[in-house]
Amino acid sequence: MYHFKRWLPFILMILLLLFFPALMFLRKNGFSFFENKVRKETLQWAPQDSIRVSDSLKKIKMGSKVVEKIQKDSLAKTDKEEHPVSAGDIRGTYHIIVGSFTDPENAKLEARKYRNLGYKTNFISMTDRNGIKTELVSVNTLNNFEEAVRYLSEFNRKFDSTAWIYSDH
Repeated sequence: MYHFKRWLPFILMILLLLFFPALMFLRKNGFSFFENKVRKETLQWAPQDSIRVSDSLKKIKMGSKVVEKIQKDSLAKTDKEEHPVSAGDIRGTYHIIVGSFTDPENAKLEARKYRNLGYKTNFISMTDRNGIKTELVSVNTLNNFEEAVRYLSEFNRKFDSTAWIYSDH
């Protein structure tokens, strides 16, 4: 009995060393003790999961098309509503300007950016001494200089630090 107790840890170590490689061999060759049930359930649910995923993707695609159509309609509507104002027609008012452009398309892009943020934009058309036409994009028009300064300060802090006030006085 003493010899058996003495050799028991050695025997257990040998059994473990033989058991784990055998177990790995069996798993590698497709035999598993408890995984067959899990594998069968996984194979059974796979087609249903793929159907759910494809339905979800179809819904997302249709939703994005609807949103895209609404955005295009909105942009087309706002582009039609644009009425450039001549610099001579704005005496006594103060405009918060977010950009000045010689290319009208660039002015429209800038105006669209701020319309998407919720601002009602206006264009001020100007021609300088050299005959170069410039479009100023305005996000707000105010009648009082102090109000314009306060509004510009807030606007500079929140959105665009390069905005400025234009007035034809």
